[in-house]
Amino acid sequence: MSGYMSSGGSYGMGGGSQPSGFHDSANGGFATSATKISRKELDAILRQIKSSGLFNKQLQFICQVNGLKSSGVKADLQRRISDLVQDAYNHQDLPRFEQVRKGVLNAASSSQKPTMGRTQQTSHFPPSGSSAAPNNPYVPGYGHASSVAANGLTYPLPRAGIAFHPSPFYTVEAQVGDVITCEPMAHHRHSVHMFLRVNDKPEIQRCVSDPSHRIMLFCAGDNVGVQHVAFPQQSEIKINGGDFKANLRGLKNKPGSTRPVDITSALRLKQSNYPNKVELTYALTQKKFYVVVYLCKINTVDDLAKKLETRQRIPKDSVIAEINKKNADPDVVATSSVLSLKCPLSYMRLQTPCRGTQCTHIQCFDATSYLQLQEQGPQWKCPICNKSVTFEQMAVDEYVKDILARTSSSQETVTINPNGQWTAKSGDHDRGRSNGSHLGDSDEVEISEVNSISRPRIETPQTATSLPSSSPSVTGPGSSHGPRGVASTSAKRPAPQVIDLTLSDDDEDDEPVQPPTKRQNTAGFRRSTESMGFLSESPRPHPF
Repeated sequence: MSGYMSSGGSYGMGGGSQPSGFHDSANGGFATSATKISRKELDAILRQIKSSGLFNKQLQFICQVNGLKSSGVKADLQRRISDLVQDAYNHQDLPRFEQVRKGVLNAASSSQKPTMGRTQQTSHFPPSGSSAAPNNPYVPGYGHASSVAANGLTYPLPRAGIAFHPSPFYTVEAQVGDVITCEPMAHHRHSVHMFLRVNDKPEIQRCVSDPSHRIMLFCAGDNVGVQHVAFPQQSEIKINGGDFKANLRGLKNKPGSTRPVDITSALRLKQSNYPNKVELTYALTQKKFYVVVYLCKINTVDDLAKKLETRQRIPKDSVIAEINKKNADPDVVATSSVLSLKCPLSYMRLQTPCRGTQCTHIQCFDATSYLQLQEQGPQWKCPICNKSVTFEQMAVDEYVKDILARTSSSQETVTINPNGQWTAKSGDHDRGRSNGSHLGDSDEVEISEVNSISRPRIETPQTATSLPSSSPSVTGPGSSHGPRGVASTSAKRPAPQVIDLTLSDDDEDDEPVQPPTKRQNTAGFRRSTESMGFLSESPRPHPF
């Protein structure tokens, strides 16, 4: 079995390999434990960060890799990295600690050996369309990354592989495929491929025993600096000769919204000697792309939401103090405001109210809804103020959480007073119901009146004989009497008089009055039949 090469030689997968947690003089004389971060390791990496051996550009690169702000003077950069390491130690976040530690040590070693920079290594990429032989996974310039994976480190060294922006939804644990270069193809289709064998990369076996480990295909449009995942515009994937359907495009004009492709389901991992062929076909490219496969540990949305509960929070007192500070301006008239208890993304009641640490508004979004949205298309923008809110910047708002705990599940809004105190708008719900009942009673009156108005039209044939005597009282404008059908209606409503105005003077001479429309038709039909005897009565026999 082929070993994993490094710049100093090869590490075999047998007795020649060193276990995790070994004493590595090249890495500063220490390495982390496989299960717990010790105080000694923390102090050592903090000393390395604060040493004078790291330049500003190296510190900026470390900040970019770990999602930190990369602007400012050297002291600011060192402080941000130190705070991140300290936070990883406090929460015993071993993957995060390893990621920062290896970035720091790599930067320190590269400053001592400038000839081993990325530029020299990237010139050794295999040509387009080629890949390393299945039984020889070493690719010149990337052997150090393979040795890192063999030694069980949790994050590839930035200068050894391609550094991608980190994501809370997965943790890169090992590089299991060679970096393949996709040469520009402006007019033709082209394919590049690589082979994955479990025997060559034993760490792949974790995917069989642990479903949270996945094999993921990454692609970038450059190999210098921290990259977003980006595939060629026209591209498709084949695994072991079969088409593999995947979304290789992110949101339009939104760098960073493309996700790596999980290809685990199409690989034959239970056959340790099977050469799984991963092929990428692309076209219409004007620049190079770089493809690589990593073993990743998946973090679910539920896991991340639970993690938020144990991380930094926005204290209730600080929110109240901020409200009072805003309302203390003498030039501004302080008024109460309405706070919605619904998530602006899902329009459902908040469960875990969150907002960014840089957000100045009180309105929160639900952590689960926000994370689900970012999992589909990462943008990490606050849905309220559009500021950047990465996972590290998300915090649970204890002020809003207290409101949710003290209100019923049907409560949708509360009123925030200028002093920071809040009142539940329960009266609105009750008033809404009382107003609704009042409107319902009014509707019943209207419906009753309509029924009583329409009733005389139906019953008129039975009471038509009395209509002539009551007709004059209807025509009098000051009369307090109305038709019998609307006698129960209030006198202030003129609707009954409008109904009876349809009657005409001819009705007094006619026999039982029909409803207005039918009466006219009946009268017309009767006059017609009077002049046409053969229709009004049966024909008489002809005398002989």
